[in-house]
Order: sequence, then C-alpha cells, then structure tokens
Amino acid sequence: MKTTQQQPVDADAAADLIAEALGATGILPPMSRLEELDKALRGEIERLVPVAQRQADAAPLRSRTWYALIQAAERAEDAARYQIGAAPLAGAIHVGELARCVQELRAAAGGTAQ
Repeated sequence: MKTTQQQPVDADAAADLIAEALGATGILPPMSRLEELDKALRGEIERLVPVAQRQADAAPLRSRTWYALIQAAERAEDAARYQIGAAPLAGAIHVGELARCVQELRAAAGGTAQ
C-alpha cells in the first residue's frame, strides 16, 4: 500500500479552506448577530457549568459520568475565556465552538440542565 505524506498547510491557505468550508453551508451572519449569539451562549455556559459541577460532585469519583461532566465544564470554561474575533469568520468559528460546548454540557448533564 502506497502512503502519501501530506504537505503542511500555511496559515493563509488554512484560513481560505475554513472560509470555503463555512461558505459551503451558507452565508455568515453579520457581526451584530454573532455578538448577540456570543452573549447568549456565554450566559448559557455560565448557567450550565455549575449544574454540571454539582452533578459531578454527586457522581462516583472518576467514573465515566464524573469525567464527562468535569471535561465538559472545563472545555466550556476554556472556550468562554476567549473573546469573539473582530472578523465575521473568526466570530462565526468562536460562536460555533461556544454552541458546541453548550451542547456537550447539556448532553453530559443528561438533559436535566435544559
């Protein structure tokens, strides 16, 4: 079997690839909408992290449930540390990550956090 090594992609080319991939699904929302989404998702993360932490405290230490809850909370807090980018593409990527974190927190909390 013949294997091929992939050449590294420079930062500009990677940004172009991301922009093309996002463009394949639709048009990016305006920055004002991205800022609204950022604020709303941050609020939801602030609400869900304590819920996940309480559930982790009640779960058996180092169980799968405990790890899932702790990791979801830590990833969400980490993502919330970053500010939304000034460009629409950066803002869309950031808001998308916050949304993914909210989904992960809800899934880890077993739907009781909704």
